[in-house]
Amino acid sequence: MGNRIFDKLADTALLARSPILVFAADPLASAGIKGLGQVQHPKPHYRTHAEFLEFQRELAADGQLDGLLMTPADAETLALEENLFENTHITPIVRMNSETAIWNPRFGVYTSRPSMPFQTVFPEDMHRYCEALIAPALECRVNLGLYSITLNNDPGADERMLQAYVQFAHIVGEIEGFDHLLEVFLPNVKLPGMDDEKRGMYVADSIVRTMSYLRKHQRPRFIKTAYTTAEVWRELCQFDETLVIGALGGPRQNARSTFALAENVVQNGGRAILFGRTIFGEDAPIGFVRCLRRVLDGEYDAQAAHTEYQKLMRAHL
Repeated sequence: MGNRIFDKLADTALLARSPILVFAADPLASAGIKGLGQVQHPKPHYRTHAEFLEFQRELAADGQLDGLLMTPADAETLALEENLFENTHITPIVRMNSETAIWNPRFGVYTSRPSMPFQTVFPEDMHRYCEALIAPALECRVNLGLYSITLNNDPGADERMLQAYVQFAHIVGEIEGFDHLLEVFLPNVKLPGMDDEKRGMYVADSIVRTMSYLRKHQRPRFIKTAYTTAEVWRELCQFDETLVIGALGGPRQNARSTFALAENVVQNGGRAILFGRTIFGEDAPIGFVRCLRRVLDGEYDAQAAHTEYQKLMRAHL
């Protein structure tokens, strides 16, 4: 089973030289049919689930990734039934929850309202719930799970969100052989008077505040959040060096901006990127991932990566 992420987390020098690169292959947890992006052949259409599974296999086979984040359904197919990770260094990761801020079906309205934790048990049942939640991952031979939260500066909504996460972290910390990483989104509702920098500060403070509630064995192995400004990012990454901070990709813009984002993340102290749409939305995603790897490893700057990717694109077409 692939241990590349765990190996890097155990070696700070290696992690600094070669930050973690994860493909976030879990868009079905958010958007459904339209979430897997479009392809042009044999005619333009939303990618089918079968096509997306094949895409994940191809990226894993190329070997540039450190981790592959999957839905529980895809983890069952790829990790358990196909043993995809038996002969690779790539670490499988499974999404453990699906808070309402990421529910984004066509004509859905969930994203306009404060996020709520998606779990269906009472606190006194939490231990049984967590064991039931993790059991399928362990059965699929996956030892790392992602848990996401969104805080909106709303005491009621945020209290529910943090209660659910802290309970999860406390119990998962006692389960041998399983670790988690934490995804912290920017507020999903508009906060008056807050620009991106202020929202970034709010989230940075919320992250370190939340970590203060947890003991070492309960903390996430690393944290994924949005890169807003260089100053905010450096402040967060430097505040507590025992916390490994990584960036999510967010909405896809263009290849040049994605390479620039990856470069800014690592230059300002980040040690991981977890990108989804910014990868599978590209016309030559495998070549794109190869260039991202070189940016993270310091072999290319953003401009050089973009130039190389354009060459690969022409060859691909």
